[in-house]
Amino acid sequence: MDTSPISYRVADFLKQHPPFQAMDDADLLELAARGRVKFHEANEFILWQGEPHKSHVFVIQQGVVTLWDETDGRLALRDVCGAGDLLGVERFVGAPHSLQSARSTTDVVIYAFPATDFEELVLKDPYARRFIEAYETVASDFQSTHDTRDLQDVFLHHVIGRKPLESCSADTTVREAAASLLATGSDAIPVVDGDRRVHATVAVNDLLTWVAAGAGDANQPITALGLTPPPVIGSAASVSDGVLAILETAADGLAVTSDGSSSGELQAFVTSADIGRVFGDQPIAILREIRRATTTGQLRDLNHRARAVAHQHLTSPISVDWLAHVTFLTDVDIVKRLIMLVAGDVPTACWCFCGTSGRGESLTRHAPRLVLIGDDEGHGPELERIYQRVSDALTECDYMARVDVPFDRTFHVASKAEWRTRYQRWVGDPVRTEMYLARPLFDLRPVHGRESLWHDVGTTVAGAIDREFLHVLANDCLASLPPLTFFQDAVVDESGEQSTVFQLEQSALRPLVDVGRVFGMAANKVLGTSTRERFASARTLLPEHESIFREAAETLRILLWQQARIGIGQGTDGSELPPALLSRHDRHVLKGGFRSILRLIEFTGNLAWLEAI
Repeated sequence: MDTSPISYRVADFLKQHPPFQAMDDADLLELAARGRVKFHEANEFILWQGEPHKSHVFVIQQGVVTLWDETDGRLALRDVCGAGDLLGVERFVGAPHSLQSARSTTDVVIYAFPATDFEELVLKDPYARRFIEAYETVASDFQSTHDTRDLQDVFLHHVIGRKPLESCSADTTVREAAASLLATGSDAIPVVDGDRRVHATVAVNDLLTWVAAGAGDANQPITALGLTPPPVIGSAASVSDGVLAILETAADGLAVTSDGSSSGELQAFVTSADIGRVFGDQPIAILREIRRATTTGQLRDLNHRARAVAHQHLTSPISVDWLAHVTFLTDVDIVKRLIMLVAGDVPTACWCFCGTSGRGESLTRHAPRLVLIGDDEGHGPELERIYQRVSDALTECDYMARVDVPFDRTFHVASKAEWRTRYQRWVGDPVRTEMYLARPLFDLRPVHGRESLWHDVGTTVAGAIDREFLHVLANDCLASLPPLTFFQDAVVDESGEQSTVFQLEQSALRPLVDVGRVFGMAANKVLGTSTRERFASARTLLPEHESIFREAAETLRILLWQQARIGIGQGTDGSELPPALLSRHDRHVLKGGFRSILRLIEFTGNLAWLEAI
């Protein structure tokens, strides 16, 4: 490799694979010139587990290499590697020796680079170092590009710019407030006191409502209109924080104060129009249109628009945190609007989401799974008819039906007393009642109606859970193992079997969700929580094992991101993906996630943790 043409040929090969794609050409050529070629016949060991690190780092140029774990005398397949994959890089993440044995499965050609040169020329790039760190640590902020900027990293102040802060006082008249709105072209302005503390918002909608109700004396104080205070946020807030604050409260504006409280000094006032500058289409406008829609056809279009916005801003796994909440609020508002449009006068009840939607983890157009808790058993037949109409209307809104629901529609409608009885039976005898079929129902979250009915059911569930039940659920988690790795355009399981379809939801998401549910129950936070919230509770419950749950939460982010970006882009629910749609970078990060899932499952199945709480 000491001739220029060969160096260029090696550099061209490396440039096709991460992390070398991040290197400038001069460094890449210099690295190529310092390397050498090695050849291994089939069934030769390239690295031995436990041996001291070799002086070189290896890049597979062609052929297949398998990685094996020989701990305790048991031989277990850990990875299948091909062209472009690295061997011997664990030294750079603190490993004292080779962590696995590497054996050639076919004839293999390898490029060998001195480890010191690799560190000097490759790892000086932040992207390359993060790539290598991902071999041992799952990180959802790891991106394959350098210039992508997420809205959670954009401060609201940057959006507002030098916009003057317009406001009025409680003594301002209706006429003066209307004139101010006209003069500034604002949708809303804050009402503040002498210390610049915000007390209310006066918006164009408030004035229109006042006029529609018959108006009155335009010289009366603006406070006579019955104004409400705006949501308040701190000065370090991001655009995504602002979007969620407005969406959750359906407010016309957002107050930015010095300390993030209503008693803090007002520093800026943000309207939906201000935030709209960073969107082509914006979630605030979409949700407002949902609340005014008069047909399922309109709701169908708005459903598509909401998913398109989510897809546009799914720039990294971290963006899942706020976009999942946006799509959750979209689904909630569509269901609420459908209830109003097709259900008519509904008897007292509580509408809930369960499963993926109940955990707030549904970003694709997978239909939210509805549960209806009635107040009175006598209204059962009527509630079933209403439930049927709303469910059919969801299909008309172009939601994709779920095929993994073990119960028929009528089962999802029952009185509070019946739901409490069901949960007590599932918890009391999970084996004979086949509780595993009802796991998604333990993700119940209220979205409309009398929330106290849901709360009463939740109290029953929390009171019924005991160690024996947790033991059974934890043991069940051992039945679902994640894939082992990717090889070419196939996903490989722990037995070495290959499949051309990556069962993302069944083989990767579901094990995380099931384990998260176990620890949520152990922390007495059962209904109404997400998987990431359950992992956060587990970190508090078992702080000495914090890293296991932190990596599990990061893996969940990555999986939801892949499911959403590919599912929305392909017009599917994202539960199954062809590996060909995943880049080498994606596969590299997912492989680290698979290892994280396996560690989590093994920890959960050990049950020593149950004795420690």
